[in-house]
Amino acid sequence: MTEPVDETDIAVRIHSSQGDGLEQALREAFPGIDVFRKPMETGRPEKVLVTFYPPEDEDLSKYGWVHCVGAGVDAICKAFAGIEPAPLVTRTTGRMGQQIGEYCAAYALSWLQKTALRRSLEAERDWDREHAAPGYLFETQVAVIGTGSIGQGVAGAFKGLQAPVLGLSRTGRPAKGFDKVMRLADLSAGAAAKIVIGALPFTPQTDSAIGADVFDKLDGALFINVGRGATLDEEALKAALDSGRVHHAVLDVFRDEPLVPGHWFWSDNRVTVTPHVSGLTLPGDGQARLLKLLERRLAGLTVEADVDIARGY
Repeated sequence: MTEPVDETDIAVRIHSSQGDGLEQALREAFPGIDVFRKPMETGRPEKVLVTFYPPEDEDLSKYGWVHCVGAGVDAICKAFAGIEPAPLVTRTTGRMGQQIGEYCAAYALSWLQKTALRRSLEAERDWDREHAAPGYLFETQVAVIGTGSIGQGVAGAFKGLQAPVLGLSRTGRPAKGFDKVMRLADLSAGAAAKIVIGALPFTPQTDSAIGADVFDKLDGALFINVGRGATLDEEALKAALDSGRVHHAVLDVFRDEPLVPGHWFWSDNRVTVTPHVSGLTLPGDGQARLLKLLERRLAGLTVEADVDIARGY
């Protein structure tokens, strides 16, 4: 436990598209905390930055605590790289894992149930029961690359539909919600994964980590990426689509966003593109998480870091 502090010891700068709601919630809960929306000028000893994309209009080294209003911390880790001492970094995940799990399950079910093919057959008035027959999630091996909070949320959605779920991570350490976890490097064709979901954070170690070494182990699989776009080797995916190792790809995240109109993803009918909507930070989640953390700090309870800036996640 740390020492309790008074509200008058804390100043918060909010730099976020959800700033109005965050500011209102903060002022109502803790009227003694000083709240800024622009560069902070204060003598208060504890300075907190609430953001997703850090501001570029002030010296960030003044902040001892940074709270990310979303799950992704790429921009924060980049902005604070080299600043010593590194700040405490917390983040809002809220129901992000559940949201992304629903997104993945929806596209997986659509693929297995052949909804696009059935619409085509319906339009042609073609009673082709053989080709319209579905596959079933309860007998389809799902593999989730990344076993953190997002990966666990994805696993939970599929386990709720009785699918077998394999977790793949750098270390292979056990994680909640998976039938089994193994090292990504140990993935083999014998795993027979038919639905593979990328849920990795972006770090120097995960840059293009989902590439030929993964796709070469597949045979006609559905690939979904909801982690970070830069974790995917795009050319390796194209080769896997051409060879049939990947039957279809659903991509919600991209190395550069928004995805440029001329990118081949848009025009390839083997690829479904969505505009980074699989998991959205719900305003209520962001507000509740920030208030809970501040309540702990005021009470003198330890606020645990959610992120290691040096690792990037």
